[in-house]
Amino acid sequence: MVVVLQVLRLSGATQELPKSVICNVHGVNPKFLKVGEKIAAEREEGHQAFSKGAYFLGKMVWAKGYRELIDLLAKHKNDLEGFNLDVYGNGEDSHEVQSTARKLDLNLTFFKGRDHADDSLHGYKVFINPSVSDVLCTATAEALAMGKFVICAEHPSNDFFRAFPNCLTYKTSEDFVAKVKEAMANEPQPLTPEQRYDLSWEAATQRFVEYSELDKVLSKQESTSVNADNTKISKSTSMPTLSAAVDGGLAFAHYCLTSNEILRLSTGAIPGTRNYSKQHCIDLHLLPPQVQNPVYGW
Repeated sequence: MVVVLQVLRLSGATQELPKSVICNVHGVNPKFLKVGEKIAAEREEGHQAFSKGAYFLGKMVWAKGYRELIDLLAKHKNDLEGFNLDVYGNGEDSHEVQSTARKLDLNLTFFKGRDHADDSLHGYKVFINPSVSDVLCTATAEALAMGKFVICAEHPSNDFFRAFPNCLTYKTSEDFVAKVKEAMANEPQPLTPEQRYDLSWEAATQRFVEYSELDKVLSKQESTSVNADNTKISKSTSMPTLSAAVDGGLAFAHYCLTSNEILRLSTGAIPGTRNYSKQHCIDLHLLPPQVQNPVYGW
């Protein structure tokens, strides 16, 4: 049986493909939602939930938003006088990033990378993420789940987050300054039950089933057609159309070609690139099976 489903794209930052739709099918770990619920409860009781200002968290390589961050802060150093930002992360560009910040005399304090759910990060009110290289930033979703303000660029990778009132997007560097001042002067809105649900893996799974049309396949609804002698015959949705059969055949051929190292090399593939290596996992932020709690920057 050949089943052809939709191609799901996490955001508009990905390549457009035939039969593709944009849908965020990624959720956050429940521990981040629990942090958000705890902070909301503390605020209802009149306690100060956020005792710290703003922070940025990510692997310390220029492509992860550090170039944009330093450029913004350097350009508007006078406009953001007195504004301090804590930065968490490790990476191959750590020395260069930190030395550049020192040369420009920016108010940045650097710390080693750590798990975003670490207790030391709960007190921050504002998460700043100027990166435009992500497909969909997990750290942004986690910060929203914890009830924080998020300041990020108006970019296709952030479209899903714009529906949340605590997500402040900017188009220009001047707009960035305005959003920073707005966030620092106000308190984030508590997440509604609907907003918490939208960030959960349960909601992500539901979106996946809906947008992939997997529910239609699983339901195995039957359609009917009329035979030449006017008798009705049932046709299961499992019966592939000609188009589906062609797609399936091409997919199978692609699988056969890409799963054989000799055939891959004969078509120009780079040796040793068929399977993800440890370095690939690091570069693409894919978690090795033995890692349950990622530390940003490892």
